[in-house]
Amino acid sequence: MGWTPPSKFIVILTGLLMVFGIAIFMDINLGLWPSFLGNVAFNIGTYDGWVIIALILFFLTWFLFFMGVKLTGI
Repeated sequence: MGWTPPSKFIVILTGLLMVFGIAIFMDINLGLWPSFLGNVAFNIGTYDGWVIIALILFFLTWFLFFMGVKLTGI
């Protein structure tokens, strides 16, 4: 199977998703700046909802980049 380079759109989109995911993790765990997420308790069961959102963003980053490489024309 051949390899096709992803389009600029996919590269920019996956880069933005990764930056947002990293920003959420840094905001929650490191506390380097005042929280931009607010001090809102956003829990899903016993899990922090922001961590789940960041993990979904990381998965979407990988999946979209994978699909951009595997499929031609994306």
